[in-house]
Order: sequence, then C-alpha cells, then structure tokens
Amino acid sequence: MRLADIARGAGAVLEGNPDVEITGIVYDSRRVAPGDLFVAVQGIRVDGHHYVADAVAKGAAAVAVERAVKFPEGVPVLRMPSTRIGLADLSAEFFGRPSRRLRLAGVTGTDGKTTVTHMAEHVLQASGIVAGAMSTVAFKVSGREVDNLSGQTTTEAPEVQAWLARMVEAGAQCVVIETTSHALVQERVRACEFDVAAFTNVGHDHLDYHVTWEEYVEAKARLIDLTSHAADKGVEKTAVLNRDDPSYERLARRQISRRWTYGMTTASDLHPLDLAITGSGSRFRMKTPLGEAEVILNVPARFNIYNALCAAGVCLALGVPLEDVGQGLAGFEGVRGRLEPVDLGQDF
Repeated sequence: MRLADIARGAGAVLEGNPDVEITGIVYDSRRVAPGDLFVAVQGIRVDGHHYVADAVAKGAAAVAVERAVKFPEGVPVLRMPSTRIGLADLSAEFFGRPSRRLRLAGVTGTDGKTTVTHMAEHVLQASGIVAGAMSTVAFKVSGREVDNLSGQTTTEAPEVQAWLARMVEAGAQCVVIETTSHALVQERVRACEFDVAAFTNVGHDHLDYHVTWEEYVEAKARLIDLTSHAADKGVEKTAVLNRDDPSYERLARRQISRRWTYGMTTASDLHPLDLAITGSGSRFRMKTPLGEAEVILNVPARFNIYNALCAAGVCLALGVPLEDVGQGLAGFEGVRGRLEPVDLGQDF
C-alpha cells in the first residue's frame, strides 16, 4: 500500500517519498522486515524512538514518530501528535478499516469476559451468522480456532486489525473482542468501530497499573465512548451493563444511544424468571427488552447466569432473534480453562 494513502487515512503529516510501498506495520524494531512502516511508540519502560535507526537498518521503508529523532537521510517520515493513537489508525488504514465491514462487540470487565466473548460468538454462529472472536484463549472465526499465544488478552493494534481483516476475508459478519482495560488505555482498539460495549463486573484487580478503583472504572468506560463515537453501520450503539455491579452507576453516566442492563432482579432489562440452579447448570425464563425466551444453561454456577445474560444482551443488540439466543445458549459447553469438569471416573 502506498505510504501517502496510509498517511492520508490516518491523519499523519508525510515528509519524503509518498510513493513508497508499505508491506507491514511494526512497532517492535526487532521484528522489522524490509518494506515495513516502523511506528515509534513510547512504552512504559522502553521508547521506540530510541530504535528508529535500528529499524531503518533492518529495512524499514518509512518511520512514524511523535517527536524529533535523528535517522538516515532520505527515509520517509510520518509525523503524528501521538504514535500510540497513530499505531491504531495506521494499522486500521493498512488493513482497509475492516471493522467498518463488521458488526462489532467489545466485552470488558474483571471476571467473565472470556466466557462472555465465546458464549456470544457461539450464539451468533448457532443462529446462522458467521462470527469471529478474539480472547485470552483463542482467535476464532467460523468455528475454526487458533490459540492465542501472544501473552496478551487483547493484542496490539496491528494484530487486532490483521485478525479483523482475516475475519472479513473469511466471510464473518459479526466479531466479539475481549477488551482489557490496558488495551483501552493503550489505544490498542482505538480504531475498532464498535457497535456494542458489554461489561461483566469491575473488581479491584490491576490497581498496580490504574492506581485506584475509580481510575480502573474510567479505563473500562472508554469502551462506551469508543462505541458511541464509532461509525454508523445501521446497528444502534448499545451498552450492556451489569445492574448488580458497583460499577453500574459510573458506567451509566456515559452517553450512548441505547443502554441495556442485566442482573438477577426485575430492576434489570434482562433478568431470569423461575430460576432453577443445579450442580451442572441452570434453567430459567429470560426476560429481555424484546420479550421472553426459555434458557437452559449447561455450564454451572451463578456467575455463568450473569455471563449468559450479558452474552444475550450482546447478541440481541447485534440483531440475533430472541428465540435463537435461547437455543444458542443451550448449546454452549464452556471455555477451556474456565471451570472445566474433569471426569476421571471418580465418585464425586
């Protein structure tokens, strides 16, 4: 792709040859290949601007910077106010803004977001919609799964956009992304055009990074802001919030077109009626803004009822018929590594 086209779409100021062909977007100088655009990003411990010369020596065709840096003469430069934000926009532009061709949901929270992500993807697939998912566990599209070996729940922007592009190419219509607070603060999903923002709960994890619970909630709330301001794709922008969680009041202050709540009581838009819980799952009538559906869950524990209500809200917001949501939830058997039953013939 021409450097000038990437720069124009990402709002960067280009200095140098506009016709250079870019073959990849890279933020780690150790991974640069000839033809790549190296984006120098200021990290927590390392500043990519210190490695511009190394990137050029390895064949970088151009560099993107946010401050003055010395580099070999003749190398095209993109100047941006923030290369952290720029990395997201440049990556999205390079891959053709794939999220604009998808109905996209982001799932965040302290606990349960992996399960909700895969539960929603399962319901979408079961309803006949070709769907994809990105989570701590795997990247999945149209039922095919690749392990996530990155060490990150939400990968960096180039990887996120690359996977979205693969999913578009595979015919996906909807994608669900597990979205961490770190990813939101570090702008990894900045260029994702979300239609739904879903929240599980907000506990007291990651306070080494966010310092206070209030800052942690604010980091999570960015997902609502991204969704509210995302491109219009004919899907009403929706926040799906846990009415029973302490974070609810703060999150509910964020502006968005539609807000659905879920919880165990009738105060929530989505809630269970005639609930029966067993050791292996639960059964209930699910009350929703669009009517009622019978739900049989084959995953145990009360928290999975919350997860199912959240996933149901996501799928309904993305356009899945109510009856298909109930049927899809019944077929979900859980996520590997998440409360998996171990049957070795033991008597318990």
